[in-house]
Amino acid sequence: MRWKQITTAAMLSLTFSAAPVWAQSFTNGSLTGACSNAGVPSGWSLLLGSPDTVDPSCNAGVPGLAFGASPSLSPNGGTWVGLGRNGVGFVERFGQTVGGFTSGQSYRVSWFASNFGTGSLGYVNPNQIEVLLGGVSLGTGSMLSMGQGWFAQSLVFTATATSQAFDFQLGSDNQSYMGIDGIALSQETVVPEPATMALLGVGLAFMAAVHRR
Repeated sequence: MRWKQITTAAMLSLTFSAAPVWAQSFTNGSLTGACSNAGVPSGWSLLLGSPDTVDPSCNAGVPGLAFGASPSLSPNGGTWVGLGRNGVGFVERFGQTVGGFTSGQSYRVSWFASNFGTGSLGYVNPNQIEVLLGGVSLGTGSMLSMGQGWFAQSLVFTATATSQAFDFQLGSDNQSYMGIDGIALSQETVVPEPATMALLGVGLAFMAAVHRR
C-alpha cells in the first residue's frame, strides 16, 4: 500500500508538471476608452509620438479626417489604438508592463491588426505591427496593405523574468497608419519530452502491477 501511495503521488506530480499555467493578462487588453488624439486607453502608457484611441466614427489622429479605407469594428469590438509612422523620424509607440510570468516558459502575445490609413495625408502604405519586449524587437506581424478588415496575429516568446515590458509600434518606415486591438497573452502548451513520456509509461506499468498484486 505504501508503494502504491508513493507511486501515485509521483505520477500525479509528473502529470501536473505538463499542465499550462496562464500568465497574468494585459490590463485593458481590449483597449477600451474615449476617442482621443495623442491619448491611449487606461492601463497603457504613451511611450513615443502620439498614438490615438479611435473607432470607426472617430479618426482621432486628425480630428475630422476620414480613414483611407472604410473602417470596421475589430473582432474585439469598441475602440482601438491607431499607430502612425512616416519614415522621416515620426514613430508612435505605446506599451505596458505585465507580471506573473515564469522565467524560461514560452508564451504567446496576440492581437488584431488593421490598415485603414488616412488617405489625404498620404498614410496609405503597407506596414506591420512590431512588438518590442524589454525594448528589444521580438518580431512583427504580417505586412498589411491599406484596406478593409482585421487580421489576427501573434508572436511566441520565452519569458526572461517574472515581469515583461511590451511595446507596440509600426515596424516599417513606410508612411502608414494602422490599428491594433484585442491584445492578449497565453501560455504555450507544454509538450512532454520523449524521456518524460517513457518514464510515464514505466510508471503506469508499475502502478498496474501493484494494483494486480
